[in-house]
Amino acid sequence: MFRMYALLLCLSFAMPLQADVNQADLAKCREYSNPTARSQCVQLYKQTRTRVAYSRCKKSLECWGKQYQKQAREACRNAFSMRAAHSDLWRKYWNNQDFDQFRWHSEKKGSLLYYENESDVVLRCIFFPKAPSRVKVSIAASQ
Repeated sequence: MFRMYALLLCLSFAMPLQADVNQADLAKCREYSNPTARSQCVQLYKQTRTRVAYSRCKKSLECWGKQYQKQAREACRNAFSMRAAHSDLWRKYWNNQDFDQFRWHSEKKGSLLYYENESDVVLRCIFFPKAPSRVKVSIAASQ
């Protein structure tokens, strides 16, 4: 019995550590139509070295912002378009902007603020990489 526990303990140290895959990473994997490619993508995100690279990127605003820029643009455009469809104020300022500028909204949580400066207003979109479809958009006076 002791040998079996010792063997299990040794095997647990020999196995590579794997982590949960967050929703944003799963969304990237779902883009593959081939089930094998999708499975390989998920396995890649579970690997320790991928998680280490992810952790390092999360500490750099430039890396983190560029990594999620495509997803953020799409989510922010959708949110702004929905608001513009029902409001003259939003329609007045919304012209399918790119949101190419970004800064931390919360570095600790990894959330980003993408924004676009217009002549008299700033269009803002708070993006949460762990929940990419949950964005908060606003229009504020330019400073």
